[in-house]
Amino acid sequence: MVLLILNVLLVISLGINGLMIGQIVASRQSGESVVAFYAADAGAEKCLYEVRKNGAVSCPYTDVPLDFSSSAKYTTTYNGSNAITSAGQFNNTSRKIEITW
Repeated sequence: MVLLILNVLLVISLGINGLMIGQIVASRQSGESVVAFYAADAGAEKCLYEVRKNGAVSCPYTDVPLDFSSSAKYTTTYNGSNAITSAGQFNNTSRKIEITW
């Protein structure tokens, strides 16, 4: 009877352990997603600044790092018709935004 109870407790604890590991991985990926989104936002804002301030007809920034301490980077494209697309990347996570005006 004791062995049966211990086996049930072992199965329950292994199941909970599997769920917790999945949650830890998901929470780390959500943090990377936020960094990638803000990298894309930074690229879009820089391109928008160049278009409005300097009248740029293109701003093809490719794999521009945000700073020297981070591996986050962005790539932007401007098609000349009031639409900017920017993709941010951090580690294995990437997010893409488009702004129009």
